[in-house]
Parts: sequence; C-alpha cells; structure tokens
Amino acid sequence: MKAIPGMCYYRALAMAGALAFSTGTAWGQAAWKPEKPVEIVTSSAAGGSNDHVARVIQRIMQDSKLVPVPVSVLNKAGGNQTLSRAYLQAHPGDAHFMDIGNPTLISNHIMGITPQHFSDFTAIALLINEYSVFTVRADSPLRNVKDLIARLKADPESLTFGVSNLGGTNHLTLSMAMKAGGIDPRKLKVVVFKTNAESTTAVMGGHIQMVAASIPSVIGQIKAGTVRAIAIGDQQRMTGVMANIPTLREQGIDVSLSNWRALIGPKGLTPAQIAYWENVLAKVVTTDEWKNELEAQNWDGRFLRNKEFTQYMEKEYVATKAILSDMGMAK
Repeated sequence: MKAIPGMCYYRALAMAGALAFSTGTAWGQAAWKPEKPVEIVTSSAAGGSNDHVARVIQRIMQDSKLVPVPVSVLNKAGGNQTLSRAYLQAHPGDAHFMDIGNPTLISNHIMGITPQHFSDFTAIALLINEYSVFTVRADSPLRNVKDLIARLKADPESLTFGVSNLGGTNHLTLSMAMKAGGIDPRKLKVVVFKTNAESTTAVMGGHIQMVAASIPSVIGQIKAGTVRAIAIGDQQRMTGVMANIPTLREQGIDVSLSNWRALIGPKGLTPAQIAYWENVLAKVVTTDEWKNELEAQNWDGRFLRNKEFTQYMEKEYVATKAILSDMGMAK
C-alpha cells in the first residue's frame, strides 16, 4: 500500500472527520434509540387540534411498531402554550420528551409572552400546514367577508371573535384580514379560549359571533350544518367538504398564513437523537393512516427535517415580527 504524504494524511483525517459529522451516527457517534417510555407533550386540552395531531402520531408509532417503547400523550394546556414548553425545558438533552410545535413558538417570544425562543428547543421535523377558517353560526346574517367588514364599520362593538391564543395563526389571519378590509385590528373584540373546539361551541351558543379556527376543529360542525364557513386563509380553494368555501383572496383580501405543526424536542439533543426521530417521522408520514388523516383533516402535508425546519423557523421569525410590529403587538 502506498504511503500518504504528510499534508495529504492530515487532509484525509479532516475529510474523515467531516464525513463522520455529516452522517450523524457514523464513525465516532453511536446510534441512539429510546430506552424508556416516550412522552409527546401537547399544549392543548384533550380534543384540541394539537392534541389530535399528537394522538395521530402516537397511534401510528405504536400500531406500526416504529418505536420500541411505549409512547404517551401528555396534555399541558394553558399559559398560551408556554406550559408544555416549560415542561420540555425541564428535560434538556433527553430525547424521550417531545412537544407539538406550532407558530406560537415564534410569536410568543416576539410579543413578550415568554422568554422561550425557538432556539431554546431542538427542531426535529415539520409535518403539516394548516389554514384558518372563519365560521359563524348557521343562521348568522354574515354570509361573507364583505358582510363582516360592513358590519364592523357600521358598529365596531357588534361582533365578538373567538381565537385559541393571541398572536397565533388564527388570530393573525383574522387581524390581517380585517386590516386589509380597512378595520383597525387592535380594536377588534377578541375572546381567547383554551381550544378551538371551545370557541366553536361558543359560536353555536350565540355567545360570540365568529371564530377564526383550524379546519379540523370545526369541520365536524360544518358537516353537521351547525356552523357555516365564510372564508378560508388558504392560498387556493380546497377540495372535498371545503370546496365551496371561498378563500380570503377570492374575496379581495390578500391574506394567507399557515398554522404549521411540527415535533420539537428539548434543547441539547445530539445529532444521533435528532436523526432517530427524523427517521421515525419520515416513516410516519408515508403510512396510509397518515395520508388518510391528511385528507380527512384537510391538512397540507409537508415534511421538513431538522436543518430545513430550523431555516424555515428563522425566516418565519423575521416575517412574523414584521406582522406583529405592524399590529402594535411586538415587544
């Protein structure tokens, strides 16, 4: 065998080290897998949209035997989604704990609700995009966004809106839509509920006049005819049950925001731990059950691994800060 000259030898070592780092579990780093029960923490109560996503993931992981240990869902509702993340922060470096992340991971920090920044956690994978839908009671005189804006201009105090959290995608979609229609979003009467399901119940009971919510949380009531959707924040019309609901853009309101869902872990996870969960989730999203769930819930499936998801959040932070600053909500 031919000897490697001095400089080439050190270059070869450097290349080997780079390869080991890029492959995560290769060379010096051993593969990782969970050795005790895994908890998927969700910031919504049972029945909430985040809870539903968590339980679908849990079910697929266990039914398909993708994880060698039990997986449970732990509900930590409250604190505008900060309690579940505080729980996650109490387990640094432990990949047996994960949380269902959404855009409040970004907006809460911008608004000063919490010091928790998205970089205080480990991005694992982005899974879905979800869009807001505006719903009213079935017998409401509000038929479209034009009616909504006209009513607010005539009597700003006549309408109360429900959202699940301030600064979340549903609230931002509502606020941006109203601003585009000439309404000051800071003057809207907004009531915050623990879950979208609770706000939808309030609409049906006549306690509030409209709710900006995620599609899965209201689609059952839309099918039952107890509520009526007047607009959706998607970039284009959806199919199926939602096919007849016009987008905001179709109604002259150039607004569209995604309420994404992802899995995040505590800070300090190793490349091997991240790679393990990336690969498990890559298998989850290829199952028939996941694909059926996407269709049933009108979710837009989009899978981004750790690196791409981190870059996505960096851009999202800049864009969200600009929106909230314009609304006077950034601290």
